[in-house]
Amino acid sequence: MLNYIFGRIVPALCVVVVMAAHSTPAEAQIGLAGAAQGTPSQAPPTLPADLSPEMVDALMARLTDTEIRALLREELHRRADERAAAEEVQVEILASIRTRLTRMAATIETRVTRWAKALANLGARRAKVAAKLAKAENGVWGMIAAALAVAAAGIGAAYATILASAAWRRWLITPRRGRYWDRVVRTIALGLLEMAPVVVFVFVTRTVAPLLSGTLGPMVNYVWIYHVGVSYGWGFIVVARRAFAPDASEIRIAHLSDEAAVRLHQLVRRAVVIGAAGWLLAGLSPTLGFGFPPAMVTVALSGTAVAALLLVAALRNTGRIREAVSGLLIEGGAGAEPGALVRIAVSGAAVVLIAYLTVAYLYWVAHWLERGQQRLDGPAGTLVFALAVPILDRLGLELVRSIIRGNSPAAERYRNAFHGAWRMLIGIVTVFVIAGLWGLDLYALAKGENAPAWADTAFDVGVTVLIVWLIWRLIKAALHTEPRTSSAGESIDPSDLPAATRLGTLTPLFRNILLAFLLATGVMIALSASGVDIGPLLASAGILGIAIGFGAQALVRDVFSGAFFLIDDAFRVGEYIELDKDMRGEVESISIRSLQLRHHKGAVITIPFGEMKHITNHNRDWVIYKMMFRMEPDTDPVKFKKLVKQVGKEFSAHPEHGPKFLEPLKSQGVYYVDDDSALVFRVKFKCKPRMQFVLRREIYHRLREVFAEAGIRLARRKVEVVSAGGEGAKDSIAGGAVPEDLLTGSGAPPA
Repeated sequence: MLNYIFGRIVPALCVVVVMAAHSTPAEAQIGLAGAAQGTPSQAPPTLPADLSPEMVDALMARLTDTEIRALLREELHRRADERAAAEEVQVEILASIRTRLTRMAATIETRVTRWAKALANLGARRAKVAAKLAKAENGVWGMIAAALAVAAAGIGAAYATILASAAWRRWLITPRRGRYWDRVVRTIALGLLEMAPVVVFVFVTRTVAPLLSGTLGPMVNYVWIYHVGVSYGWGFIVVARRAFAPDASEIRIAHLSDEAAVRLHQLVRRAVVIGAAGWLLAGLSPTLGFGFPPAMVTVALSGTAVAALLLVAALRNTGRIREAVSGLLIEGGAGAEPGALVRIAVSGAAVVLIAYLTVAYLYWVAHWLERGQQRLDGPAGTLVFALAVPILDRLGLELVRSIIRGNSPAAERYRNAFHGAWRMLIGIVTVFVIAGLWGLDLYALAKGENAPAWADTAFDVGVTVLIVWLIWRLIKAALHTEPRTSSAGESIDPSDLPAATRLGTLTPLFRNILLAFLLATGVMIALSASGVDIGPLLASAGILGIAIGFGAQALVRDVFSGAFFLIDDAFRVGEYIELDKDMRGEVESISIRSLQLRHHKGAVITIPFGEMKHITNHNRDWVIYKMMFRMEPDTDPVKFKKLVKQVGKEFSAHPEHGPKFLEPLKSQGVYYVDDDSALVFRVKFKCKPRMQFVLRREIYHRLREVFAEAGIRLARRKVEVVSAGGEGAKDSIAGGAVPEDLLTGSGAPPA
């Protein structure tokens, strides 16, 4: 009975409550009544917004075939409408693009046709030109003389300013110290000083022109065109000269060679001169009455000349472009191995630049021909910002170096981490600034009121990935461990290797744990930003962890055993340990559940922590090593001891082996008497860990030499056989042939 109540009635009541929550009370009553009476309800059936498997079963149980077909028809119509709407939006976008291009082509064709007719009929504008020139009180030559006087006044004042500041410029380009920040300060000061003539030129030009307005006539309106073209071009050349410093390599802040600096400055100067000349020449046409078509054509031709100049320079210097991008992207010097993305960026830099120049020119000339307006923010601003990126990158590097000083490896790691963060910041700012120059507000597109959901999600996920990447770089810098070269061989002298520390052993383990935690946190944040409810995921993760704990008891045992081994500081990375007589080696790496030993023969042994019972560590504090020597029975123990003491003094004074000893070599006398008539002496020494393998070999070789010189012989193993003939028939066998009667079994056994 209880099973029926909890298995049938309670789930049915739950389904009814859920259905009531997704419908109005009236609809619920009608539906339930219809279901009870076996007749369809009067209200049309509707599907709730959220459905569960239980709700689907309940709906199928209470609806008739007619209602199910109606719901299916409604759902199919809804899906078809959504698909049609999506296709319609796509078609509308393509149609709007096609319409925009068609309208642009028609406008350009109309304008070019009108300009061609205007240029062909310039003779018809003689009356307008004459009317314009008639405004000059002193005639055409007086107007020309006044214009030259205005230009001479501005240029003369600027030149006088240049002469007055010559001493300051010479002092600024000869720094006493070669520090980067001194070069930055001098570059900024020199740039401001070189901008002073430009300011003086504009001031004098605008001051003198009104005084000669009657003589200038129509050229009064040309003055602003003149000083704008000259001042902007002059100022841009000054900025380029200070950025590349072709005339002052001592204060150059960009990482460029003298040849590259000179080439870049010359290229920028030529492009600016051509553009300014086209601007000034185009301004004469409407001023003198020739109309705007000649001005439009002149600007278009000058812009085309600038684009051609830049394209030819890019085509001729593809190798230099690749070298410049390689020097900017590849860190760690010429020996560093760049990644795949860096290699692709370096190899395709010249192609990308040429393609950009082509597209930017087409965009500019199309906009100019269509609307007659200069849109240089995007095309020219992108190039300017791209040239400024290396300078900003070097600025950030020097800023990090000035904050984090020192020559230690840790300081260098932190500098690399923060320099990488600075580069990431520069990259983000560059993307947003360049997009703004082209009229795109990326933040508004991603986080604005009308931003699509996918853009908002992509922005949040991108920010999360960047933050996780930055934190991981800082963790790697703080928890860095140098890779060790294994010295597991017993014959290798490990004295030059740095001693392993407990922190150095635990650091890789901490770093891996932090990486797992960081990745899990980043994934959860990204899923939450994507609209996924992470609450059930966290609950599922807890349940999954419990299940794994019960199902993988050996793994849990290994993890806990390893934790206690590490807490006890039983071994460290780089130490030589022994688990049994057949399993020993140097600890090469430690993971959460196991360690890897490098055997002295080269094999790598992976051992779970749970299988480790006893550990012999040969690397802690000191080692006492004992050596056995089998000597002849007539060996004098006193003489043996003196010889060992002499050899011990030699090794203590040895420049290479002496520092390895903690206590000198000494004799412990006769250890025991062997059954086959030999005296077994024992010697010992105390040394630093891992040094016993080298010292025992050298000590053994030296003692053999000393014993041979003193007439002391090492005992050989021998067997004495006494025959039945008595004492006179005793034979001694020491490493020779065994008598034939013993081999055949005919001899009598010994007494």
